[in-house]
Amino acid sequence: MINWFKQPWTFWFEWSITAILIVGAILTSFNIYPLNIWFLFVSNLGWAVQAIMWKKYSLLTVQTVITIIYLPPVIKSIL
Repeated sequence: MINWFKQPWTFWFEWSITAILIVGAILTSFNIYPLNIWFLFVSNLGWAVQAIMWKKYSLLTVQTVITIIYLPPVIKSIL
């Protein structure tokens, strides 16, 4: 059985960004814009950081490209 309170911070980071990604997908399915873009941008950026920590460069490449794709709508929603 997993002792949830003794997990390292990277465990919580990984599951937090996964939850944010799922919320972003749900928001997208209900066409809630631009909040969905923000959730997806933050979660993919988080996964890019996680990929750096894991030294998984294929995951880093995918997450970086996706984050860049979400960047223009994020900037547009600010302006």
